[in-house]
Amino acid sequence: MKSVIIAAASFVAVASAADDSSHASAVWIGESQTISRGEPLRTVIKMRVDEGWHTYWSNPGEGGLPLSIKAELPEGWTLGEIQYPAPIRFMTGELPGFGYEGEILFPLVIHPPADTEGEVPEFSASLSWLTCNDETCLPGKAELALPGEVDSKLVAKAFTALPQPLEGAKLSVTERDEKILFELSIPSDTGFSPVDHEVFPLTRNVIDPASKPSFEKNTRGIWKASAPKSEYFSGKLDQIVLILKSPNQGAFQIESK
Repeated sequence: MKSVIIAAASFVAVASAADDSSHASAVWIGESQTISRGEPLRTVIKMRVDEGWHTYWSNPGEGGLPLSIKAELPEGWTLGEIQYPAPIRFMTGELPGFGYEGEILFPLVIHPPADTEGEVPEFSASLSWLTCNDETCLPGKAELALPGEVDSKLVAKAFTALPQPLEGAKLSVTERDEKILFELSIPSDTGFSPVDHEVFPLTRNVIDPASKPSFEKNTRGIWKASAPKSEYFSGKLDQIVLILKSPNQGAFQIESK
């Protein structure tokens, strides 16, 4: 598999030289043009990917790349990390990956100095990404600026759509032969069932990205699942984070203890 990934990376460079279109675009949208004293500024990167193409999650799977941003901020201001909604699965040739199609909203928080208030100053940032279809991959970039478009409802929607902690859930992870085993306990009064949820590994290089683990309840009321190890598994099982996604119940984030 490693040789396939190296070949794909080489192909990206060739394709980029031949065509500077990445089949995607992005804009930076703020929640407001003003800030209250010391309050963070919530923003969203709205990205649109052409039909037939996809871009990548923070765990891209095999051969992909997540978004990257470099910002120029006034002194004392800091930029948080890009936050990712729950992804979908796809294949890029023979490489399984996680990411997005169509329009995607990526929340991003800017933190001002504690005594700052008033109008939002000017920010600029360079955003880079990778888009792929079934035959090729292309790197892309956009120069973003704030303040610009303001849409408080869109920003609120983006933050609400992020995976939420599953209150009271406890996840344990063990290693057995060539598999990773998961045990999930959920308080009965939550009424939550992971049966109809897709399982995505937010933690990279632990389970095979081609696998599709699903939870089943045993006689003790514990939900269990398993998945083959990633070929890049280092042999260390530290904290593992899973995203559980359902079309009806939204997405939840669960961390191993």
